[in-house]
Amino acid sequence: MRMGFSVGVQEPHEVVFEFDKVWGRLVITVDGVPVVKDLRLASLDLTKTYSFEVGATESHRVVIEKRRERFFAGFRPQTVRAFVDGELVAEGVA
Repeated sequence: MRMGFSVGVQEPHEVVFEFDKVWGRLVITVDGVPVVKDLRLASLDLTKTYSFEVGATESHRVVIEKRRERFFAGFRPQTVRAFVDGELVAEGVA
């Protein structure tokens, strides 16, 4: 799954969330530079939250939540939601 969205007006940035649920590889980039790398092969958490700041002069808090089902998560849809400063800006299903 790949989901991208823009952050900022005066200082625009492109955030891209990539997740391969077969291999469990997750990468979040800002303007092509990785800010989060994760490998999730097994987890007890149903929701994983990734939070980081984007921008220097125009700073924004980005929160990305990945939610999975309890059983057979690799075979079932996983919801991903992205928030910028508390507002939902993107949503997708892996």
